Amino acid sequence: MAVLGCGGAGKTTLARRLGSLLGIEVVHIDFLRYGPGGHPIPEAKFRALHREVVNRERWIIDAMKLGLLADRLEAADTAIFLDRSRLACLTGVLRRRLRYRGRICPALGVVDWVTWEFLVWIFRFPRDVRPRVLEQIDHHADTTRVVVLRNRREIRRFIRDIERRGSLTLSAAMRPSTTRS
Repeated sequence: MAVLGCGGAGKTTLARRLGSLLGIEVVHIDFLRYGPGGHPIPEAKFRALHREVVNRERWIIDAMKLGLLADRLEAADTAIFLDRSRLACLTGVLRRRLRYRGRICPALGVVDWVTWEFLVWIFRFPRDVRPRVLEQIDHHADTTRVVVLRNRREIRRFIRDIERRGSLTLSAAMRPSTTRS
């Protein structure tokens, strides 16, 4: 299962909740990407680790690494795209930053430094990244269940549905169109 979205959208929180409910291991992309001290590992090693995870029988990855998105969607049975507003994402990042203030964020495995470049990336995400994510999702929609969640209410409803059913069997209401502009 691939949990996708802009930084601050709530990918890690949702992935952990799904992992707990469904009994599936959650892999945070930052744990794969960064070594001790928060330094990125070599790209080839990172890609090999990513490939190892997506070749497993069951997994949940929370990630927004576009360069590996096609591989992840190819292997995933379900893609959940948190299509949150720019304001919601910026608020999420700032909340996380205030909570950890230069300490290691357990969900990320690294110090949560909020840089100007990261804030600009979040601001530009709807224009620059979102269309490419939706294109990839649409490309894999025949073989991958797609769920698009746009706000906290939809996320809560999605979680409640899983709690009631005990599985990720999606109701028609949980399959919104991915082509929203």
